[in-house]
Amino acid sequence: MSMAVAEMSLEMPSERLVVAAHAGDRAAFSALVDRYRDTVFAYAFARLRDRDEAEDVAQETFVRAYLSLGRLRRPSAWEAWMMRIARNLCNDCLRLKRSRPTEPLDVGWLDGGPSPEMLAIAGERQRERSEAMAGLPEKYRIPLMMHYASRRTYREIAAALGVPPSTVVGRIAGALRLLRRRLGVEVNR
Repeated sequence: MSMAVAEMSLEMPSERLVVAAHAGDRAAFSALVDRYRDTVFAYAFARLRDRDEAEDVAQETFVRAYLSLGRLRRPSAWEAWMMRIARNLCNDCLRLKRSRPTEPLDVGWLDGGPSPEMLAIAGERQRERSEAMAGLPEKYRIPLMMHYASRRTYREIAAALGVPPSTVVGRIAGALRLLRRRLGVEVNR
């Protein structure tokens, strides 16, 4: 993409980029990918909790969006439509995971690290945090991970989940309350 096209596409509304991409403008679709890649990845990572799978889902989301662009009836619905593709791909991936469970790789055998005792203590703390996080209902876990682990804004999270930003704020606050309770963390107010 030329510098002029790249600069123009940064300012161009997504709806116009979608119309141009539908007309065959590859640079416009590339601008859409650049604009939404991080949000799609953040959502996929929050759902799947695996960086490689999240990258695969993000890539597949845009491939499917490109191939199905002719089915998008309203260009203004691009963001919700694209995120629906991402959500469906995550659901497929999670279904496949449930049918083929895996064990995490034990990296404790690597040399040059902390002692086995320190690894055991750190591992136990991490396991407690991971279990507490995994035990959160999805409606709380997803926005929390997207905000803190993937550094997405409330607006980006709201768009990814199809809810108002105020709902995202409430769900993150609720998730933090639940985590504090589960981990026994006292908060002085």
